[in-house]
Formats: sequence, C-alpha cells, structure tokens
Amino acid sequence: MTKQTQNSGNPIHTSTASNTLNLNNDNYRPLLDHICNETAQRFNMYDPNGKTRNATIIDTIARTWCIACIIKKFSDQSIATDVDALYKECHRLAVNILVEELYHFLNQMGYKALISTEAKLEYGKADILITVTNYGLNLKGNKKELIIEVKTGNSISLTQIFRYLLDSRSDTIIVWRIRKRQVLIFNAKKFRPLLAEFIKMICMRANRLLSSRQVQPCQHTRQSNFQPTQEKLEKAFEDFSEGLVETLPTVLQTILKQLEDIAPQESTTNNG
Repeated sequence: MTKQTQNSGNPIHTSTASNTLNLNNDNYRPLLDHICNETAQRFNMYDPNGKTRNATIIDTIARTWCIACIIKKFSDQSIATDVDALYKECHRLAVNILVEELYHFLNQMGYKALISTEAKLEYGKADILITVTNYGLNLKGNKKELIIEVKTGNSISLTQIFRYLLDSRSDTIIVWRIRKRQVLIFNAKKFRPLLAEFIKMICMRANRLLSSRQVQPCQHTRQSNFQPTQEKLEKAFEDFSEGLVETLPTVLQTILKQLEDIAPQESTTNNG
C-alpha cells in the first residue's frame, strides 16, 4: 500500500495541508478545487449541469470527523426535505423585500448597483450579491462586491460563512438573522487565521477520506426530520414578522456602511 507520505503532486497531502496557515487568495483555491474534484470523481458528486458540487462536498467533510458517515452522506444524494414550507416562504419574502428596499435605498444614496439573488459563487450560492457601478464604472473586476445572507430561522452555519469568505468575489458577508434581531458582519481579513485552520482541517480530513479503501461501518444514526408543531410555526412566523420590520432599517444602514468602505463614492469619480 502506498504510504500517505508518498505524494506525487497531490495538493491535499497532509504535509501540504499543514502549511495552510500561510494561505492567501492565490494558494487556497488549488487545495479546495483539488479536494472537490477528487471527491466528485470518486463519489459522482456532480449537479445536473455536470458541475462539481463544491458546497455539498465541503459542508459534508467539515461537519463530521467520521469517514463512514461522510461516505454514507455522499452515497445518499437525495434532496433533503426537512425544511417546512413556511420557513422557505419566509426566506423568499425576506429576500424579495430586502432586494427592493436596496434598489430604492442605494439609488437615493447615489449608488448604481447590480443586485443578484441566488448568485453562484465558487463554493455555494449567495442569497444576495451586490455589485456597485458608479458613473458607469463597473467595480466588479476589482472585487467591489458584497454578500448578504438572510437567515429566517434560529440556526447559523459557520461552514457556510467560511465557504463564502473563501470566495474571491467578496471578503465581507453580512448575515441578517431576522428572528434573532441581529445583523452580523464577517470579514475574511479579521478571521484569516481561523479560515486557514478551517481549510487545513478540510484538507487533512479529505486526505483521510480519499486514502481510505476499507472503512469500518459506524453506529452513528441520522437525526430524524424535524416536524414543527402548529404552535411553533405560528410563533416562528410572529417572530419573523416582527423581526423583519424591526431590523430592516438596521440591515440597510449596515449594508450602506460596508459599501462606503469598499467602494467610496468619491474614489469612483473621474474628472479626467
């Protein structure tokens, strides 16, 4: 059997992964892309368009240390249906309201903006992606973009946030937690050491996964689908309704502040 220390250009080798504390935008992508490509080939992890399911691969590897559980998850690619339709509708409504408020609000503030929903990123999809275009100057090429993630439940996924922060399109994410009345800002520069450790963990675990040939079955059981009661659904919608109206002005002001930081209007003016 080939030892793990014998590496012929495999970028997910453990010794390579241990160097990820020096990650930057130029060297993390080959690591993750190699992981996703190798995993997709082994487990047939492709979407209907033939694209590698990067987000699913990274999320699954990140969420459990158990190789048997990872393999079971990759082998069962059925679409999860454990989210009640009411939560999906609340999410859709919140995104739609925020998009129209943003168009109106940013226009009043002198910004010209392209706003995309379900925007495809390198490692997932963003609820909202804002690209500022002032005075006909498209700032997209300079990565002057902002990702907005809308959360209508109580949960939050750090793995999802890390995936978005690793994307080259924006190094800042605003998370609008409506029911929690919270607007959180995550900036890749502030969390770079933690992001490096996250990638290091993904690389090392993927190395274990892809180098394993005979995996012993585990006794871990999957959690059953959550079925909220009528009372919980009514309470959830009440919290959502009140939280949205209460925090909408806050999220708009937070977005404006971040846009001013990444694309100050005076710097986009060209008098020449």
